Amino acid sequence: MKHIFIDPNTSLVRAGWRILLFTIVFILLNLGLSIFVRAMLGSLRGGSLISFFILGVTATISAFFTRKYLEKDSISTLGISFNMLAIKDLLIGICISAVVMSGMYALLYSLGLIQFEGFSWWLESTENSGFTSESLIIFFGVFIQFSIVAWWEELAFRGIVLQNICKGLNLTWGVVLSILFFGLIHAGNPGSTVLSTVLIMLISTKLVYAYLKTEQLWLPIGLHLGWNFFQSSLFGFSSSGHSSPSLIKQMPLGLDWLSGGEFGVENSVLIIPFVPITWILIHVWVNRSRKIPEQKCYPKNLQQFVPSIPPIH
Repeated sequence: MKHIFIDPNTSLVRAGWRILLFTIVFILLNLGLSIFVRAMLGSLRGGSLISFFILGVTATISAFFTRKYLEKDSISTLGISFNMLAIKDLLIGICISAVVMSGMYALLYSLGLIQFEGFSWWLESTENSGFTSESLIIFFGVFIQFSIVAWWEELAFRGIVLQNICKGLNLTWGVVLSILFFGLIHAGNPGSTVLSTVLIMLISTKLVYAYLKTEQLWLPIGLHLGWNFFQSSLFGFSSSGHSSPSLIKQMPLGLDWLSGGEFGVENSVLIIPFVPITWILIHVWVNRSRKIPEQKCYPKNLQQFVPSIPPIH
């Protein structure tokens, strides 16, 4: 009976139970802290900066608990060692997503699938407004919000979920199941469709690839942050069904599976060619910023869980 929960080879809690316990701790901590903050402030609006901050804090604590007490390891080994290369990865990830999202906006605009309506300067107004100190505050608030989202989702999915499934099964199952879970958590978002769920799974392969190439979460975090920020806050698309104040005011036109509709570009099949473009940009950056030996294919902490499949170069 004990072996159901404990791996006799490592004397550690099995990987599946670690993921489950991480999820339970995360949910309970988030619920408890939300109730506390709501009691202190009198209210807590969903989607507010405080609610996102709570998500970030509780995900970090849950990951620390899982890593330290269930895996007997440091949370930094998930891939969050911070140094100058981490900063470069973060910034390059943001830039790669900026390039990709600019290309997507240009493509949809050239095909008449979006209508440019002016600049809003990040103010939620029906009229175009000039740049003010208020719009600057909103701009930074939205950037911080997306930073927190990128941090906790990468910590959870490319950190806890991917790495634990790899250790419990193998790398192939780790990649497949983590991508599947990531797509399914977005299936309940406003305006989601079967197509948007499948496309989010496809898009998330760039995040997995970035982690496998770097052994760190910083490049995936930068890619994730840049994707959401430029998609929503600059180019005015919805981000997985959620809208936010943006610089450009625009409206999708035509069929949703082409324009993305109210869900955003993650519901448009035209995003598909940009996925391999992102892989190429990741490949170029990592190979130029690091000396990658030919035999190196996977992060050191996952190499023993790699089945007989072609290496990633």
